[in-house]
Amino acid sequence: MSTISPVISCEPGLTTHVPAFETGFTPWDISHLFSVFDSSMNLIPHSTQEYLIPDSSVNRSGPDVVPIDNHTDERRKKRKLSNRESAKRSRVKKQKHLEDMNIQLNQLKTENRELENQIRYVLHHSQRTETENNRLRLEQRMLHSTLLNIRQVLMLHQIDRSSDCVTWPYSL
Repeated sequence: MSTISPVISCEPGLTTHVPAFETGFTPWDISHLFSVFDSSMNLIPHSTQEYLIPDSSVNRSGPDVVPIDNHTDERRKKRKLSNRESAKRSRVKKQKHLEDMNIQLNQLKTENRELENQIRYVLHHSQRTETENNRLRLEQRMLHSTLLNIRQVLMLHQIDRSSDCVTWPYSL
């Protein structure tokens, strides 16, 4: 004999050392287990025995016995058939839903690609437009600078002419 340490109690934190056999059972567990073999009672109820030992010639009566008639058996068969049909409808519905979702997924992927292409197209044209705008701004600055230069030259030329006009009668 050996002792199992600790044996768990219902109360937390409480452990006891109880003598036990090598199997881990205490002496009262062993006596309880062997009491099953000493009992002369039939441990299987009548209703369970009908399923274990199918013998239609035995007529049992009592509160445990549930008579199985054709009506109950027919109802059970109808219920099983109804459940099978319902399960089949459910599987078909699930498969249809899955196919619809795959179709929708493919449509969304196609739409996504089209939108990505449109974005690339717009970005490309936006960049081209920005480049063209930068070129035109540079050209506008150059033309503005050229125009200022021309105005200066004209003003100088006018000043030079006006100074010639002022000095003309005296320049003899």
